[in-house]
Amino acid sequence: MAPTNPPLPAASPSQPTINLRRLPAGDIHLRAWLFVSGAPKNEINVCPSMSWLITHPPSGTRLIFDLGIPKDPTCYTPAIQKRITTVAKVEVREDVFDGLQRAGLDPATDIDTVIFSHLHYDHIGFPRGFGPRTKYVVGPGALGLITGPASYPADPNSHFDSNLLPRERTTELPPGTDGSFWSPLGPFPAARDWFGDGSVYVVNAPGHLPGHVNLLVRVEREKWVLLGGDSCHDVRILCGQCETSVYRDPETGVIRNAHIDKELAEEHLGRIRKLADEVEVVLAHDWEWARDNPTKYGYLGTVEGKARI
Repeated sequence: MAPTNPPLPAASPSQPTINLRRLPAGDIHLRAWLFVSGAPKNEINVCPSMSWLITHPPSGTRLIFDLGIPKDPTCYTPAIQKRITTVAKVEVREDVFDGLQRAGLDPATDIDTVIFSHLHYDHIGFPRGFGPRTKYVVGPGALGLITGPASYPADPNSHFDSNLLPRERTTELPPGTDGSFWSPLGPFPAARDWFGDGSVYVVNAPGHLPGHVNLLVRVEREKWVLLGGDSCHDVRILCGQCETSVYRDPETGVIRNAHIDKELAEEHLGRIRKLADEVEVVLAHDWEWARDNPTKYGYLGTVEGKARI
């Protein structure tokens, strides 16, 4: 018999839970064939780029997980500004800051920490819109993307801006092999109990981009939500109905897929699947989940129907 994964931690007698709310953070038009093997070339999905406000009642700490897409595209590097007009159109009627205002929160004073699932342009939002008390957290290796000659403006064609985050208030988490920081959690070999009380875990999620992490949050004593970032880009892949697309870039001829290391990304996705019966998994771009759950977790945006094209 194959070994089973250790269970997720049971609730303690005085178990804290967190308050989870979804923030508006724009939509992105994703060409399905770039992500889903066998998808028709004319299938385009209007997908949310989800952002989450997490409140930890015992400490009063407020975290945001991902910032989605900014309203003002000129804060992007020139390469990204080109991409969102040629490859992946974006729409931002309301952003994270509109959602915070609706919640009665001031981004200049009321947000303690922003944790990024990773530093792709549809997740980074506009960090400079927060005040000087807000700290930023990125996963292992992420700072290498926004440091040195391969980042913008040293490389004018880079997608990664060296001025994205204030370094004095930014923490990069250690490598997933660092057992003094990370511990096993269920099927995941590396997770961090963020508050030390079993309410929020940062999960190392390698494969998609350096620094990619997930968040596992306890919304009720025995109810969990896994905020999956870009562990995959379509629920059909998560459910095993389809595979990740591998394709030849029409401009460069290079073989590409959605991840920098497809094997590692799929190993992690396999671990997520092992929790499917006990955890609600919400991918950052799951348009079907957003369509079917327009107000779930106290959505702080204007509810509008989004159709599949």
